[in-house]
Amino acid sequence: MFQEKIYRNEVLNKMGHVFERFRFLMRTNSFKKEEIETIDYHLSEIMKVLNKCG
Repeated sequence: MFQEKIYRNEVLNKMGHVFERFRFLMRTNSFKKEEIETIDYHLSEIMKVLNKCG
């Protein structure tokens, strides 16, 4: 089942985990060009949503 309500702190915590995971992987692994492009695309989409809000 999906949660009915998403709390702001949960989103912020997820963003923090994503950032830490990406930083860790950048030190230990190399990403393929396609993987970086996919990550960049999704981050750009998130930024579009955030820019609409503010």
